[in-house]
Amino acid sequence: MPNFFRDHSGALALRPLGAPNSGFRPGQLGALHSVVSHFSVFDEPAIVSLPTGYGKTAVIMALPFVLGAQRLLVVEPTDVLRRQTAAHFGALSTLRKLRVLAEGIADPLVKGQKGRPATDAEWHALEEYDVVVSTPSSTSPVNEPHSSADLFDLVLFDEAHHAPADTWKAYLRHYPRARFVFLTATPFRRDKKTIPGRLAYSYPVSKASREQAFGKVSFRPAVVRNDQDEDEIDRSIARAAIEQLRTDRQAGFDHRLFARASSIAAARNLVQIYTGLGAQVAAIDSSISKRRQDQVEEALLGGQLDGVVCVDMFGEGYDFPKLKIAALHAPHRSLVPTLQFIGRFARTNGENTGDATLIAPISRLREATSRLFQEGVDVAQLIDEAAQQQIADRAVDREILAILKTKVQAESDYDAVSPLSLKLYAHARIFECDQQPDFNLFGSIVGRKLKLAKQWISEDGLITLLLTVDHEPPNWAISDVLVNVRHDVFLLAYNVATRLCFIGSTRRTDRLYIDMMQTIVADRHRPLSFEATLRARAGLTDMRFYSVGLRNTAINSQAESYRMLTGPRAERAVTPGDGRAYVQGHYFGSGIEDGERETIGASSNSRIWSNQRLTVSEYLDWITKLNGRLNGDDTIAQSQLDLVQHSRTLKRLPALVIGGSWHKTAYRQAPRVRYRRVDHAQWTYAQITDLELGAFAIQGQELSFDVVSEQHQLPFLFSVAGGQLIRQRGAGWEIELGSSHDDWLELGIWLSIHPPVFYAADKSSFEGMNAFPPPALVATGLLDEDVENPGWDGCEISREFDGADAGRMTVHRHLEGLLRAKRELEVLVYDHRTGEAADLIAITQEPEDRFRVSLYHCKGAGGEPSGTRVNDVYEVTCQLLKSVVYCDPNTLTAHIEHRINPGRHQNPSRFLVGTIERAKEILLNHPADRIEFAIYGVQPGISKAAIDEHLTDLMAFSLDYVRRGGAAVGKWLVNA
Repeated sequence: MPNFFRDHSGALALRPLGAPNSGFRPGQLGALHSVVSHFSVFDEPAIVSLPTGYGKTAVIMALPFVLGAQRLLVVEPTDVLRRQTAAHFGALSTLRKLRVLAEGIADPLVKGQKGRPATDAEWHALEEYDVVVSTPSSTSPVNEPHSSADLFDLVLFDEAHHAPADTWKAYLRHYPRARFVFLTATPFRRDKKTIPGRLAYSYPVSKASREQAFGKVSFRPAVVRNDQDEDEIDRSIARAAIEQLRTDRQAGFDHRLFARASSIAAARNLVQIYTGLGAQVAAIDSSISKRRQDQVEEALLGGQLDGVVCVDMFGEGYDFPKLKIAALHAPHRSLVPTLQFIGRFARTNGENTGDATLIAPISRLREATSRLFQEGVDVAQLIDEAAQQQIADRAVDREILAILKTKVQAESDYDAVSPLSLKLYAHARIFECDQQPDFNLFGSIVGRKLKLAKQWISEDGLITLLLTVDHEPPNWAISDVLVNVRHDVFLLAYNVATRLCFIGSTRRTDRLYIDMMQTIVADRHRPLSFEATLRARAGLTDMRFYSVGLRNTAINSQAESYRMLTGPRAERAVTPGDGRAYVQGHYFGSGIEDGERETIGASSNSRIWSNQRLTVSEYLDWITKLNGRLNGDDTIAQSQLDLVQHSRTLKRLPALVIGGSWHKTAYRQAPRVRYRRVDHAQWTYAQITDLELGAFAIQGQELSFDVVSEQHQLPFLFSVAGGQLIRQRGAGWEIELGSSHDDWLELGIWLSIHPPVFYAADKSSFEGMNAFPPPALVATGLLDEDVENPGWDGCEISREFDGADAGRMTVHRHLEGLLRAKRELEVLVYDHRTGEAADLIAITQEPEDRFRVSLYHCKGAGGEPSGTRVNDVYEVTCQLLKSVVYCDPNTLTAHIEHRINPGRHQNPSRFLVGTIERAKEILLNHPADRIEFAIYGVQPGISKAAIDEHLTDLMAFSLDYVRRGGAAVGKWLVNA
């Protein structure tokens, strides 16, 4: 049994560098001692970071001596390095060159393993060697057959930052008793997959530079006449590189050049360019055979080649000190790999070599790498700064991995996925909670259909990270033959002090947010108001708004319901006049904090975002900062946007609610609703717009109301006291809404996502947690044309309608007679019942081939005509406000067509004049500018001559509202 390193452990002298090539460098000794110290305390792998070109090979050879290894496995990333390392190890050449081995010591038995052992016997044959050097493909335990678990007691990964994560895990699992050391110039991968283990040692490049471990690296810009001509750029680089090569050789240096290309095709094109300019070069890339690689290497060593053109090959860890001219046809995208690349050319352990030269055109240098080539820049300092930043990032990464532990993993396919693998857009949906959410309540399905692939959770239960997978077929597929596989990430974090739950996600839908909140804190959550989210910019100075949304105060308006302003200073387009008709809807801009400009946006549906993609740790830092702003006392900088008021947080319900209207989504999607009494089998179905909101009653912090059908009153409750915004009142009914085909959702949940608008007697309104004050400027009086007496002789004004007695002249029949008398009448629809657009809908022909659509809302008189009957006006006012949504030809047409369908309604609406075909012809076949809408409040119980100040104010407000909402005409029909 081999025991070379244990038998000769005393033959290695850990002697510091004295004369040149006599002893170890300080960083090499530090690495060796640190690894020994590491394994005296820890069982996890040791990570050693030494600067590129500093001498990792000496450390690799010395480690089995100082650790007393029985059999060593060295894993190299490429065949080139496998051959090179095996050759050096077989003669212990590096240690002998440093004169740190005792005289007369024999060489270890070294096997350069090429290809994978195919049988158990071939594995057993490796037991005869002291050292086995391989690539992952040759010895990885992923494939059968396996070696015995105790074949190696020390495993060294060279250039470990390139090894695939699955490779590490396979070796670590298969050799549980072996000690692992990962050696690299950078212990951090750009893909954020962690190298397993603990950073045992990292030697600063600046120290190595002061030891003169590196030679000088000069930058020579390639002079390019036309930097728009890519071929001209490559020829200029090649000319400069060849000139430098000839200059160095004339100075007596035996140098070679190395040209970095962006692709295999580019490399082959560069060979032709260099050859045409008189240099002998060959291309090295992944497409050529290993035999060809060997031939190129031999020609380079022998001087038959002046250099090589490579595509990310023949450089990483390769020991060839004569490579001293680097021609960067394709500079790296970022600073760190460029710094590592430079280090390979700065090695000083070559004979008959001088300083290195980097050649690149200024036009191809990226912003991150251009710093390297500025005059007076200390490259060693830059490398150290980058390394220190990576070490700091690594510490944060380790902290995240320590905080978030795997709770659930559905399949082994997700073994390699860690929180460090994920990034989220800086976007948060924020909920206020009455109690701490329980993130352990997530099951195998998240929301309606997302399968939970992996979940991480913090020990205190305040943070969780979900990875989900969705196998739904695409929307355009008519069968399940095609399947989309989509992964999504959700990060939820709860702050105990502020009771805010932040959700960051890659799939952002209101339904999914509510489903998740219902899972973890059922009925005890509510979204933030817009006033609260405005504080996302608290403390920021020099605010500049790039996008501003202004929302029409006539909610559900069919006029300009939402105005978007965009530009570098969009807020400057806001005028004082906008304050009359609009409130703030959203903003996105940037401001300065601590000298740094950051982007920030917020909207009225409790969303805050910033234009950046963040790691998990960065996202947690971001929402921590947001939490501080939302609950801090920093002021919000004033701007021209303040000319438009914003909604306020609904903290207290108004004294009197006079009406309510569905959210605009209800009119746009017209979803179905079904309801039944508990324990009843039969459902009643309706379209949501066939139902109305009524029976409003304020009780403290709660508003009770009914969803009213023609036969039933379904009880609901809106609460500002906490928990779900809207829920059923009592347990007597099951009430659901069809959000998609055969997918039903509790109506209370849907209403919490799409809250109705409730109108108050003081002209304010509220939607969810957002309270809208009365408009800043409204008409304060009624003009003569705003109020008209059509004549009520013979009308029983106290009776609005009477379906049982056709002989009674009710308000409806009297108005019908007045409308029928108009010669220009084309269509008259009777739509009176719950969910109406109006009691009567009239379409009349106007001059110049124009049409007017008039919506009449009637109310019987509560007594003799007077000017103080405010209750009579409240109901009609609310009907006027709600009907602005029908000031649109398509919306109104769809409504009428639905309401006259006898298959859907027991008492369908009906045409008194005209037909549905004529109505559709007018509404759908005429240009929009040929159709105008008028909305009338009909109240014969009001005396025009005696209207008091309060009634005047309320009536004027309603007319102003409908005109802003899209009606060309608004008018009250009253009594004398």
